[in-house]
Amino acid sequence: MSAAETSKPIRVAILGGSGFTGSELYRLLGRHPHIEVAFISSESKAGVPVDRYFVHALRKKSASSLKFRKLAELDGHYDAVFSCLPTGSLPPYIAHVAAHTDRIFNVSGDYRVNDPDLLQRHYPETLKHEIPGGSHYFIPEFSDVNRDAKIVNLPGCMAVASIYTLYPLVARDLIEPRVVTNANTGSSGAGKASAETHAERAHNYRPHRVHGHRHKPEIEHALKVHENRTVDLQFSTFSLDLPRGILVASYSRLKEGVTELDVKKAFHGAYAAKPFVHYFHGKSGPQGPMIKTVLGTNNAEVAAYVEGDSCVSIASIDNLIKGAAGQALQAANLYFGFPEETGLAPAAEGAWP
Repeated sequence: MSAAETSKPIRVAILGGSGFTGSELYRLLGRHPHIEVAFISSESKAGVPVDRYFVHALRKKSASSLKFRKLAELDGHYDAVFSCLPTGSLPPYIAHVAAHTDRIFNVSGDYRVNDPDLLQRHYPETLKHEIPGGSHYFIPEFSDVNRDAKIVNLPGCMAVASIYTLYPLVARDLIEPRVVTNANTGSSGAGKASAETHAERAHNYRPHRVHGHRHKPEIEHALKVHENRTVDLQFSTFSLDLPRGILVASYSRLKEGVTELDVKKAFHGAYAAKPFVHYFHGKSGPQGPMIKTVLGTNNAEVAAYVEGDSCVSIASIDNLIKGAAGQALQAANLYFGFPEETGLAPAAEGAWP
């Protein structure tokens, strides 16, 4: 019997709850009709009442009695644990956390790839600690639920936006292997611990990582696992003068004989039945994906533009929701058997203008 067939609330814990992603997750879970947050960790805010810390909770008519606790104090049993910890923080605690839950929905990067060389380069802590129960990389729109895996790893924010631009093209084998992807991201992607000042970011647009970003192998790995196709990806990231939001543009070359209609059919076929991915397929109406119209939502906007054999595919998301907390809740809904939009539908539209 799935959780959706019972009236018993789903008890969950949030690890790393005082960060940007943890804050959004706590807010989203607070309006989920079937989930109860019973534990929330923060090493720096331990003992602080949760609803007196988050700005979005200050106007609640009845404050929760929940207080932040240290991760080591996790006790009892939870139906699920959401890890929003900084990269490298979960592996030392993985055995302790796994002993207290049936499943971990992991938003941090530690278990997204499995190649030892890549792990040593990008996620060295992962190699030091055995994974109890195994792990599974899960993209809500494309992956199958794997109930045998203890850890469900959600994609990185820039990675999942990039995958949205490329998946239909790769799945239908429409493009040559060489792809160039530029990912532009707001400042909240760096987390609260970022040393970058407002003076450096404001009224500025600059390269972040031209080469060597850890989301590059993740994107390549995801496309290989899901479609058994290899892309030769040039992945570069850039910093926007925005607090949140991501816009990704991928540049590819269509294979001989592939037409604009083939591309439109591929994108429509990939996303028509996906409740949170909105494909711009016509020439009228909005010009295409943008950041402002997805902010505060679990939506992704995608479009593809073809001229000759040149294809430019674009996606936009809110990095803290569709790129992190929202997609984690979306994944939990799928695993527990709830409708995919549960707890997420109210955040349906961005502000305009």
